[in-house]
Amino acid sequence: MNQRTKNIIFLAVTLLFFLILFVGIEFTLRYTYPQFTSTLVEEVSYDQLSWYKINRSYLKKYFSSTDPLIPEFKPSLFLKEKKKNSLRIFCLGESSMFGVPYQMTANIPGILRTQLRRLYPEKEIEVVNLGASAINTNVIRNFAHELLRFQPDIILIYTGHNEFYGPDGIGASWVEKQFPFLTRWKYQLNNLAVVNLLENIFSGKPSPESLHDVNLMKQVSQKAAVKLHSSETERIFKNFENNVTSIVEIFQSHNIPVIISDVTSNLTFAPFEYDSVTAQQAGALLTNSAEDNIQKLRTFISEHNEDSFSRFLLAKQYLSLAKYDSAKIYFEEARDCDFLKFRAPGKINAVLRSVAKETHSYFFSSDSIFAVNSLHGISDTSLFWEHLHPKANGYYLIAGGFLDALQKKHLLPASSAAPLPFNTDSLHICWFDLAFGDCSIKNLTTKWPFKNFTVNTVYYPSAPMNLQKIVDEVFAMGKIWDEACYESAQIFWKEDQLPRAITTYRALIEEYPYNFYAQYLLANALSQQGKTVEAAEHYNISITSNPRYPYSQMELGLLQINSGKFDEAVRLLTGALKISQQENLIALQSTIYYGLGTAYANKKMFKEAMDAVARSLQLQPNNRDALALRQKLLSFLQH
Repeated sequence: MNQRTKNIIFLAVTLLFFLILFVGIEFTLRYTYPQFTSTLVEEVSYDQLSWYKINRSYLKKYFSSTDPLIPEFKPSLFLKEKKKNSLRIFCLGESSMFGVPYQMTANIPGILRTQLRRLYPEKEIEVVNLGASAINTNVIRNFAHELLRFQPDIILIYTGHNEFYGPDGIGASWVEKQFPFLTRWKYQLNNLAVVNLLENIFSGKPSPESLHDVNLMKQVSQKAAVKLHSSETERIFKNFENNVTSIVEIFQSHNIPVIISDVTSNLTFAPFEYDSVTAQQAGALLTNSAEDNIQKLRTFISEHNEDSFSRFLLAKQYLSLAKYDSAKIYFEEARDCDFLKFRAPGKINAVLRSVAKETHSYFFSSDSIFAVNSLHGISDTSLFWEHLHPKANGYYLIAGGFLDALQKKHLLPASSAAPLPFNTDSLHICWFDLAFGDCSIKNLTTKWPFKNFTVNTVYYPSAPMNLQKIVDEVFAMGKIWDEACYESAQIFWKEDQLPRAITTYRALIEEYPYNFYAQYLLANALSQQGKTVEAAEHYNISITSNPRYPYSQMELGLLQINSGKFDEAVRLLTGALKISQQENLIALQSTIYYGLGTAYANKKMFKEAMDAVARSLQLQPNNRDALALRQKLLSFLQH
């Protein structure tokens, strides 16, 4: 064996040693310190069922550890074991799919899920929200493969606004800009526990200066201006096209249909950033004559190809003359030329349409839907809060577009029921979500890059202090969504606003359909309204979800007495009694014995009725209902 061969063998052995060492360290870290690994889902157990829960902190690997703000997913749930009658839909996108500024129910996935559950009650509907603020298709493409193991039936895509400022957009390194595949390699390395450990060791914490007046828009953009006509912009468009094509093909290769929507934004929103000197020059041209202004501004624009503000002024002049088609054209150009690319330029929608056509995907236009539902076909603040986040009625329209596409493309069977019209109660959009939206959007629009911009809020300002406090606590992350819903519903009940409480319980059930406690509270509220049949349905769901919860069995037993089903009442009350005795619930036992006494009395079993009443009063001598029943029984027996 010559020296050269020996050197090669030595090098190979050395590399193999370090590879084995690296793999050993990696698996040891994953087992010992699971916080250094980032999985898309976590396994949890609720209501005697195993679920997958979306990992809220999954996205941290796409952002710098020194970033003071890290976007999160919503903690959506879907069953670990997919049912045979299940319809599982994954929704991909950014902040608009996430549902900014709302929490859980007033967004595209939430509204679509409510519609589908009404139209197809025989199916197990799962609509999983995988949208998040500040991400883009670089991120979505990276985790799309992982979704396949969860067996989605349909994929919905609403994305395009964050291509410039999302991870590795215009902020990508020079090398990554030349070789885009390196970005995907980098993301794969970020999955390693070793890499996360090293990053934690060597990266610093956010500086106090970075925390001052921080907001996500400033953080992700770094205030970087982007010209529409530039090589960098063309690179972003090309990368977006490649990413969307790849995302679609990942799912189509497994015969999973994909529905793509284009994106929409508020056309009447003034550009965020433009050349101030040029803007002053354009403003100085204006007179009292709209016709003259149009001529002057058109000439000015021909000499200032990238100026957004002069185009915005020109659009408003056309609008004042009711020339709506021309106004819309220049509003769109003003949006596209805005130096801060927080609204997707029109080219993004052109790419989405092209990819849908090339990949034979299902496509519909949210932008067109908004135009049809906007005054003069120009989208404005009637559907948007600010530059691009829809209000609840706007999210309803996009959800309706996806629903319509699902039905027209025969991805769902025909339904005899009609979709619900926009109504917050029937759509199970609770007061808390609407009030939180008020608070969240107010906070967003008081920071950079907004200037002298105000939003009109309704729900939070008009609420009493005890309800405002609940919203404040959730906004400060001192309380979670479902806690806030339970507390606000309790206040509504006490203040004799039962419909609001019912909507809130229904909202909870939309998110957690087998939650025994929410089902129990909803049944109580419905029973209070005299809706006994529907109340019984929800009591039964509660009992199935948690057979060890005696209150649902007791309340349903009492309800069955009023319905004349005395044998069923005895069965339920007897079951509730056994549990309450095991848990030593004295007051509950007294109530159950009273219920048994009533059931037996109606069955003409008077001895058993008297015995049950006696046991009730033995446990609680001042039980008024039992005292009244005993008096009635004694009076009846004496005669």
